[in-house]
Amino acid sequence: MATAPLQLLHADVTVFRRADNLKAFIYMVQDNFSRVILRFAVRRNCKAATMMDVLKNVHTQYLEPASIETCRLMTDDGNENYGAVHDFLQNADRPTIQHIVAQHDVEFSNSMIEAANKNIKYRFLYHKHIPDFDALCRYVPLAIEDFNTRPHDVLEGLTPDEVLNGKQADKAFLNIQKEAYRIERIKENKQQRCCQYGF
Repeated sequence: MATAPLQLLHADVTVFRRADNLKAFIYMVQDNFSRVILRFAVRRNCKAATMMDVLKNVHTQYLEPASIETCRLMTDDGNENYGAVHDFLQNADRPTIQHIVAQHDVEFSNSMIEAANKNIKYRFLYHKHIPDFDALCRYVPLAIEDFNTRPHDVLEGLTPDEVLNGKQADKAFLNIQKEAYRIERIKENKQQRCCQYGF
């Protein structure tokens, strides 16, 4: 686990089948601490060169300006995480990037970004009619924006974007809000009329 943004990243590719029954591949890189999806790409095929391009963008736009010395990157052992990706990670500097393969170098899986993939598909994409690749390319940025700007319970009500930008949760205010919501739920539940009988 990370204690600050950009210490540990997760990368993954997920498959999405469009209405035309053809597959597309969504590449994502996510920050562990803030949960924000830093960069993504949508392609017709699964290639290490695409993952390398996404990682290069993250390195240039996030890691270098953060002035950190080293960063860890967790992936699964898919082919898209070797070849061009391996070469890039070996040569990355300021900061360097240490590659960790889930369930090989560490015991646990790459579950954080797998959960984000599932969230984006089930909360957003599966509810849309996406007839072809061009339509998917239009919808994925909207889904990513929704994910990054939606409050997350694990982030104590903040959005991933807010946490990445250094905002801290007001825990006292959050507890007051939670208690108010709890009281309101009880009040609403008591007003509901349940049936008297079973089947």
